[in-house]
Amino acid sequence: MVVVFALLGSAVLVTAAAPLVLARGSWRVRHPRVAIALWLAAFAAGALSLLGSVATAAVIVMANLHTSWLGAYAPTIASLFVWVGLGGVGALVALAVTRSEPLSEAQRSTDSAAILLAARARYRVECVGRQHVTYVREDRLLACCTADGRILISSAVEDALPREEVRAIVEHERSHLRRRHARVLQLARLNAACFPLLPSAREFARTVSLLTELVADDDAARVCGRAVLCNALSRLGTATGDTGMLLRAERLAAVPVFGHADKRKLSAVSVVIR
Repeated sequence: MVVVFALLGSAVLVTAAAPLVLARGSWRVRHPRVAIALWLAAFAAGALSLLGSVATAAVIVMANLHTSWLGAYAPTIASLFVWVGLGGVGALVALAVTRSEPLSEAQRSTDSAAILLAARARYRVECVGRQHVTYVREDRLLACCTADGRILISSAVEDALPREEVRAIVEHERSHLRRRHARVLQLARLNAACFPLLPSAREFARTVSLLTELVADDDAARVCGRAVLCNALSRLGTATGDTGMLLRAERLAAVPVFGHADKRKLSAVSVVIR
């Protein structure tokens, strides 16, 4: 049983220590990819430790089912453990399904609106790498990804930014798609919805949301240059009043982008929609 309690202790320790270690310090800003990897590792370690403790306890009970130390109560203890374990697993699954439905519905609604806008108001399509960039006639400053892997850029963004800065925004969105940030964010939000009282769950969702933006900024800066993306974020942040964009621009101006430069420099192939 020492292994069971050790695994349970590990799960509790990881859950308690994660927000204290991973949600503090300026190192996260300089190394956002490392920070995301550590958050995901902490989440996996906690979940696997908890599941491992249950599985280990089940093996111990079943292995000692007919030994003398459990005596005549062995069948009762084994049955109780099995039913409690199944009940706990079932409750967690039901909770995850219940909590995930509103999140999935909100995401589907957002994706549907973006796809409808792309179909209704597009005026040009570019192919950058394997992603299609669709430009739509829209007065709002809009740059986002759709569920089918397209990138939407509004005409307002094209009017507000020089061509090279628009390309930097496109590379930012390409990074979100390439690194599957939507799945990471969905996992973090589901975890927070299932365990709203856990500080680690709340910090995971809050911190990862920012870190994914910083990772995408770094990827875009490697392709288009820090100054170009910094100027794009500054212009958009000033126009929309988004202080988050302005802070990200300040970060790019002050902090070097770590990692190897992206050598691909993909050219865009445009198709005008009439």
